[in-house]
Amino acid sequence: MTLSTLFKTTTLSLAVLCGTAQAAEEDIYSVHFSADGKHIITGGAGGFTLADTEKYTGGIKIWNSETGAVVEAMGQRADLDSIFGEKYGRVGNTRWGISNFKDVVLTGSYPQGKILLLPSSLGRMVDNDTQQMPDFIGGYIDLNDHHAERIEVSQLSTEKGNCDPKTGFHDYVGPIVPSSNGKFAAIVVNTCKAVMDKNDRQVGFEYRSDLHVMDLAGFKVIKTVKKIDAGVYALGITDNGKRIAFVGRDQFAVVDLDSGKRHVVESYPNSAFLIPRQFSTLQFSKDGSKLVSLRNIYDIDTGTEQTLEWTEGDSKKPRRISSISVAPDLSYFAMVMPKRSLIMFGDDGLPHSYGKADKVVLMDTRTGKRTELEITNSMTEGKRCVTDVSPDSERVAVGCKGGLLRVYNARTGEMLWDKQNIGREEDNGLMHVRYDATDRFVALMDDTAGY
Repeated sequence: MTLSTLFKTTTLSLAVLCGTAQAAEEDIYSVHFSADGKHIITGGAGGFTLADTEKYTGGIKIWNSETGAVVEAMGQRADLDSIFGEKYGRVGNTRWGISNFKDVVLTGSYPQGKILLLPSSLGRMVDNDTQQMPDFIGGYIDLNDHHAERIEVSQLSTEKGNCDPKTGFHDYVGPIVPSSNGKFAAIVVNTCKAVMDKNDRQVGFEYRSDLHVMDLAGFKVIKTVKKIDAGVYALGITDNGKRIAFVGRDQFAVVDLDSGKRHVVESYPNSAFLIPRQFSTLQFSKDGSKLVSLRNIYDIDTGTEQTLEWTEGDSKKPRRISSISVAPDLSYFAMVMPKRSLIMFGDDGLPHSYGKADKVVLMDTRTGKRTELEITNSMTEGKRCVTDVSPDSERVAVGCKGGLLRVYNARTGEMLWDKQNIGREEDNGLMHVRYDATDRFVALMDDTAGY
């Protein structure tokens, strides 16, 4: 098993256009079923132009998963500013400041619990030449009174680094990965240290990566593993918070947190570590006994692999996958395969796609059979899509740029309901999707392009 097969990858086909695009209230960047399967939570831009007094404004929407009705909306730009401010941003991105609700996680089930905002990584920009480690890992919006607060990390004792950020090496937090049920988070704190030779001359840099496990119900750190590796690319945590998996500079391993036992999948000591442009999530089975990739299902205790069926023709493994969700019963994957299109990065730091709709496919892990879901032929919908699978594995939710939100029967591929992300109350529950000149131009160019 190679480490790349276990990454939850996001592969972008990039072509930069002149100009920028503002994030729109209807766009959906994340979609999640609640733990009880009764609601769907979507994350979008939030509060750019719509008034706070409107009923359905905000970047976070809570939907009835059976009917598609909007139950509640929350999350304004002011909530993001109160948590992150302008000097904090995701490490690996060129833009600082977090202007969207892309990283939502629900702890508990609606109406109890909290909406968490957990970016995959965080750093603090002090000035043009200085970056520091933040003193928090994200924030939350309480479902009872909607107030927004930071999730502090004052509990995390760590040494201060001594690297010069001008070299590109600096302290930061990440990856930050929640469990699938939203009950726990695995947090890596990276401290950069200068490497000195015997003559006390600096000859390089090295990271110390400490792992912390947080109980998200009370935001308490319940376990710490010092120096788990020297830089971490990918991370995962089980639903019971007792096992983590990571891909680091030196090894790919699973750690049983109670005993400290390591199950080493691969070892590659003394490799060079570079901060990735984005961090990846390792997928566990629901009981935490297996790691799940697009190539195989890996039994941790026995070290054996169940190879998945990828054949030729319709079941051939695609070259590009931008989003993937694993059914809790491991019977299928929900995959988003982006259509070739022109992509530009907007002022929100997110990629905006122009061209035909993405493909969303359910792939049976036992037979390799693929079922394509009907998304849309619209030039303004069905791009930059994300997916999630219900806790019982029976339904798949798909949310996309342009405000498209659909739920499907996972066994048949039948669409159960279809909604547009709701913006203003006076729109009678529909958001008017913009149709601009760039979309028309690129759609004509892309009309004959294949996957």
